[in-house]
Amino acid sequence: METPRETPSPRSGVLILRVWVEGGRADGFRARIIQTVDGEQAPPTAASEAVDVLRAVRTWLDELLEPGG
Repeated sequence: METPRETPSPRSGVLILRVWVEGGRADGFRARIIQTVDGEQAPPTAASEAVDVLRAVRTWLDELLEPGG
């Protein structure tokens, strides 16, 4: 018996986080965030606090998974 195949979703996205440690800074790191959803690239952003990086990931994922996107 053949297993039914799932139809792949046409939605896709890419999130790139580039993080580096900066000595001598109170926050200790910088992050550059590059994101796309369905081929549309948002302007790159930067963050230096973990909460901001996590918020960017959550916002990107929510947009990607939004019904009817």
